[in-house]
Amino acid sequence: LLRIKFKNPKEDYTYIHEVPSNQGVLVCDRKNRFHLGVIRESFSPTPLQMLEVLAHVQHPNVADILDVYFHDSKLCIVNEHLEVSMLDLEFERLPPEEWEIATIIGEVINAMTYLLNTVPACELHIDSVRLSLQGDIKLG
Repeated sequence: LLRIKFKNPKEDYTYIHEVPSNQGVLVCDRKNRFHLGVIRESFSPTPLQMLEVLAHVQHPNVADILDVYFHDSKLCIVNEHLEVSMLDLEFERLPPEEWEIATIIGEVINAMTYLLNTVPACELHIDSVRLSLQGDIKLG
């Protein structure tokens, strides 16, 4: 269940810094300083239909939606923070093992299959593949 909050997300989150590659803004929950998230603006021409679809997205390899805000005619979505983008990894310096590549590809294919069946119009990019420090591989 997603609830839309009709207020500025800055009331609930402290802005820390922009995430590289236009991936949003890293934020900290004002009520729980150890809880990080990423706020992204939605540029969908049909934001309510998009939210209706996103409300049903639940998959272990898709970043969780924490909050949704509508403020100043902008729809802002707060997702869980995943620390590392695939683009940040330096494969030249430390090449991954074959099993590591297979694991990442398997997790990404699971998430992509689920998303493309649930949200057929979604666009996926390599910078959407994110990793957490706990080893989770998710699309965000």
